[in-house]
Amino acid sequence: MSISLKVKEGIAASSWIVNIFEGRSQVVSEEKEVCDFRLGNPKIEPPSEFVEELKKVANNPFPGMHGYSALAGHVQAREVIAQTLSKERGLNFTAQHVIMTAGGAGALNIILKAILNPGDEVIVLSPLYLEYPYYIDNHGGVCCMVETNADFTLNIDKVAAKINPRTKAIIINSPNNPSGMIYSDESLKSTARLLNEKNRQFGKDIFLIYDAAYQDIVYDGNKVPDIFNIYSNTIFAASYSKPLSIPGERIGYAAVHPAIKNPGELIEALTFANRVLGYLSAPVLMQHVITNLQGVCVDRAEYQERRDMFCNALQDFGYSFVRPMGAYYIFPETPGDDLVFTQELAKEGILVLPGKSFGRSGYIRIAFCVKKETIKKSLPGFKKVKRLFQP
Repeated sequence: MSISLKVKEGIAASSWIVNIFEGRSQVVSEEKEVCDFRLGNPKIEPPSEFVEELKKVANNPFPGMHGYSALAGHVQAREVIAQTLSKERGLNFTAQHVIMTAGGAGALNIILKAILNPGDEVIVLSPLYLEYPYYIDNHGGVCCMVETNADFTLNIDKVAAKINPRTKAIIINSPNNPSGMIYSDESLKSTARLLNEKNRQFGKDIFLIYDAAYQDIVYDGNKVPDIFNIYSNTIFAASYSKPLSIPGERIGYAAVHPAIKNPGELIEALTFANRVLGYLSAPVLMQHVITNLQGVCVDRAEYQERRDMFCNALQDFGYSFVRPMGAYYIFPETPGDDLVFTQELAKEGILVLPGKSFGRSGYIRIAFCVKKETIKKSLPGFKKVKRLFQP
């Protein structure tokens, strides 16, 4: 059998991702109970409002309830999202600025499909969500990685050095997966000034694709800056997976800034991409359910309690890390090679992901969206492995 060489190479390079989703793992000693921190698949159940709304929708069927929606999504869902965005952002969003998608990943893929020509470059910030390079490559783009600072804050000079006439977009993910960093208002405004300067220089418009998957999962009173009021050439990719703890339901949306050039043409392109990529329409049952759930979110205190439990222990053990401001990942430095460190943790029944996977060697990613008992059971192993690498 002959398959695409590019796909074959991709399978070889990312087979470990498949292993995660299939439940396969690194070799772990049989006497060790496995503590799996690899996947951002929350063990906290959805809020009661979601469960009640799901029951309400399911128990009140109507003709065509499970048929295709319009390719851009049911107008009722899009109108409600537009009203919410208008109220939150102080801008005039309408249903025509919103398209329902198969989760945040679906939103990102239709955006990239809609805007990229072969060879167009997309800037991503390291550490980065591990699927970005694949999504960009899916649509003929070239992924250009830019490292953030040691504390994961934005380095505007490095971003500036990467922008050239082939640059089509930059992806900003805040709160960031895997670091938990929320990029500051000033750093985003500096990015907007840079993009506007380059737009004038090159006579084109560079898109800012804002991956807002974790916008509702923030701690310590932190605020996520409003990107819509910072840069008008913004396309927003949002998901209900994290705030409602329903990642398997695959429901999200893309929204374009009302002041973006030719918004109708862009939405038409996004709708076309939704069709030809095979999504056709976002899951219709979930479109009905989320219509009455705007602003509903899981109890953030549950995640913050887990974050603090983990961070306090890791700090006591001597790990070095930036305490996450949002999302549900910790990204500690490793003493030595991150792959070796990951393998040593696996011997103790602890499964994490190496920083190399996120474009930042010398770190590991720990997903703390698990049961508290899992965190407690893992702590002796984290302590033991850290001691193995002490001079």
